Amino acid sequence: MFQWIGLGLAIAIILIPIVRWFWLLFDKPSKRALEILKQQEEDAEEAKVWAGIEAQVEIETTLQREFDMKQKEKQERSGKSLDEETSADLWNKLGIDVPIKPVEREEAPPVELEKQPVTSTDSPSEPDWELVEKMSRLDAPLEGVPEAPDLEELSGDISESE
Repeated sequence: MFQWIGLGLAIAIILIPIVRWFWLLFDKPSKRALEILKQQEEDAEEAKVWAGIEAQVEIETTLQREFDMKQKEKQERSGKSLDEETSADLWNKLGIDVPIKPVEREEAPPVELEKQPVTSTDSPSEPDWELVEKMSRLDAPLEGVPEAPDLEELSGDISESE
């Protein structure tokens, strides 16, 4: 009996590492499964982005509706113009015989600009080398121009003095 138990124990001690090695080697998802998981993650991320965009659009639409409603209310509260007969009656009740006529706004005619044809002499055929040279020297400090102060150092000085 002890021989059988010892034999089983020896076989188990040998087979357990071998089975574990095979398990680790072959228990990996396939390339197709990895692609599906990656696609699902990308879809979830894209869905979050679109949900955020849709929420932003909904907020903007709501704000625009509220603004339009306020403008409409403001226009309704501003009053309506009276017809000439009612207006004349009201002015007569105030003791004014000739009602004041509102100033009519004159609109200026639209301005039209004449388009001039572009000639080949207007567009440069070669780059402006002086400008290119000046642009390349922009990163170098200029003589006589002081350096900008360190803002972190200044903010530290201000907080220490308080």
